[in-house]
Amino acid sequence: MLLKIALVLLLLGLILFAYGAVFYLKISRKLQEIKKEDLVAYYLDLFYELLPRPFWSAVVGLALLILAIITGLAALCFEIAA
Repeated sequence: MLLKIALVLLLLGLILFAYGAVFYLKISRKLQEIKKEDLVAYYLDLFYELLPRPFWSAVVGLALLILAIITGLAALCFEIAA
């Protein structure tokens, strides 16, 4: 049961993190011209473009991945001990 929960958390974490990563790459490519001219403006624009949804989905996805690894290790430890 605990291993199934870990797999679901892992899948959700991967999906959310991939969503954030895809949007980061898309926005980064769009802002390449600005990056050549002004690096500070590039990072500010990147931050403003990523802030609402892609940034927080990547953060939540990373947290879910860490939680899935801990839950999976705990499930394996309980399974070995039983």
